[in-house]
Amino acid sequence: MRVGFDARWYNDSGVGTYVAELLKAMASLDRDFDLLIYEDPENLLPQMDGKSVERIPVSSGKYSLTGQIELAWRCKRDAVDVFHSPFYILPLAAPCTTVMSLHDLIPFLFEIHKEPKQSLVKAGYKVATHRSTHIVTGSKHTAGDVQSILQVPPEKVSVIQYAVSTAHFHANRNADELQYLEERYGIHPPYVLTASARNWRTKNLITAFRALSLASLALQGDFQTVVYGPPEGITALGGWQAWRELKLVPTGYVPVRDLAILFRHAQSFIFPSLYEGFGLPVLEAMSCGCPVITSNAGSLAEVAGEGAQTFDPLDVRGIAEATKMLFCDPGQSKHWREFGLRRARDFSWQKTAEQTISVYHRAHRQLSTQTRSLTSLG
Repeated sequence: MRVGFDARWYNDSGVGTYVAELLKAMASLDRDFDLLIYEDPENLLPQMDGKSVERIPVSSGKYSLTGQIELAWRCKRDAVDVFHSPFYILPLAAPCTTVMSLHDLIPFLFEIHKEPKQSLVKAGYKVATHRSTHIVTGSKHTAGDVQSILQVPPEKVSVIQYAVSTAHFHANRNADELQYLEERYGIHPPYVLTASARNWRTKNLITAFRALSLASLALQGDFQTVVYGPPEGITALGGWQAWRELKLVPTGYVPVRDLAILFRHAQSFIFPSLYEGFGLPVLEAMSCGCPVITSNAGSLAEVAGEGAQTFDPLDVRGIAEATKMLFCDPGQSKHWREFGLRRARDFSWQKTAEQTISVYHRAHRQLSTQTRSLTSLG
């Protein structure tokens, strides 16, 4: 079997991390198929060691018509049996089995684009969902959304949980990291960490700030609030002047290495998102031994398990009280560090890769069976 994978989505986003880590894990496995990686020549993946990996440059844009034509042509030319797209953009004319990863259905639940872009994105999801042979999601919650919102039969959807890079996200602290945080970002313990994004409303940054403001009053402002991610949310909420008590430290985008260091030394990670298809930041934080306070919305409770405290995403007082407790009670802090690390061990990219490979085989057999049936009827 020959498997083609659209790796043009590799970047610093959650989808980009999924692409890099899944491909690295699959390349290292002893598998019974050739892996063809289609990548942007101006955005190459890191070097991978493994059996039968061929890297093929594709210069067409991810959302372009030429991209549709080029990838469909490559599938035919390269005799691809299974093509995997890690996002909802799928080569609709590909003459082979197609597997698509859907990480969330945010465009159907929140207004994240102006019209007509929002409607076009939703239409793209629907067309690709109909065309694909099989769909992979990172959580049961997202699988349920795919079935109910996009009307996809359950047998066409597989849940395969993601993981994090253990090379970066681990709990081994050292003093040099604290010196680095001070010199690079002006950060020093104690501090709490929270996340922003371009869709900062969905990340529910306002609840994080309100909860931390209450905790700050109770603790007499004895901590910094570090916010990683783009600055739009902080600006929209009034900037640091509106939240002086939080001692805000906005870092902007940070490299993966720096994010892991931030998690390792934070007093807690506050993530009251309104919806997540998986919630990778929660797993990253738990893997670093950082106590997590998150919401029970979307798939977050599913991923957190018993490794994190979960609240209604609008429960400002509950989140504030949990934050205060982690400062005041060393036993509670130790408890949630240990439980988070225990939960994080349930996830691995090797497991993700093995289950994804199983989907390739199952989807290919399914399409082959359907083709034979149609041929016999003809």
